[in-house]
Amino acid sequence: MTVHRQITSCQAHATITVTHRASRGTNRGSLLWQVYVCDRHRLLPLQLTGASSLNHKATHPITGTPPRCGTLHDHQPIHQAIESHARTWLHAPTEHPDRWVERLSNAAALAAHVGAGQAGALDQIARIAEAGPDSPVVQARVLELLARAETAAAAAARR
Repeated sequence: MTVHRQITSCQAHATITVTHRASRGTNRGSLLWQVYVCDRHRLLPLQLTGASSLNHKATHPITGTPPRCGTLHDHQPIHQAIESHARTWLHAPTEHPDRWVERLSNAAALAAHVGAGQAGALDQIARIAEAGPDSPVVQARVLELLARAETAAAAAARR
């Protein structure tokens, strides 16, 4: 399942693309995500991985029509995708990152507590996740709604 996300509010065209592949396990080498960024945001992929340095072998110039900076094609399993959201915009404290439903519930509660603009959307997303966490249909819906909330949060930050 691929989810398209917009992780910046930057309106510039991307100049490079960075890919991230699984480094271990049975899915070793499979594409986890691909992000398109402009020169100003070239270090943004570090937030997605939590790494301290950029893998330049995974960085390539854009060929063809460049997408908007911050366009992310996400292929990760749901708990990894939620972790990626948490690194970039979703304030979701948890002691157990693999408990993705708990993380979403915590994010919704925190957003409501601080009056964040996405509090209502996060509450709805958490309720959907709680209704069927093992269902691929529910997981796909959660990731789709999170991608929309992320884009809205980036747009609100620009205002």
